[in-house]
Amino acid sequence: MMKIVSAPYTRAHSFRALKRLHKAIIRNQVLNSDLHKLYQAMLHLERYVERLNRKSHKNRSAQRAKA
Repeated sequence: MMKIVSAPYTRAHSFRALKRLHKAIIRNQVLNSDLHKLYQAMLHLERYVERLNRKSHKNRSAQRAKA
C-alpha cells in the first residue's frame, strides 16, 4: 500500500527527478508535450524510492542489533 505524503519535495528529490528526465530526453524517450507530467511522476518516484531505502536501512539496523 502506498502512503500519501503531503510534505513538499526536497531539492534532492527535484535534482534526482531532473536527472532521470534528462536521461530520458537524451534517449529520445519523451515527447515535449509530456515533460511536465513526466517530471511530476519522477518527483513522486524519487520520494517513494527514498522511503523504501529508509525502510530497508531500518530493517538492516534492527537485524544487526538482534545478532
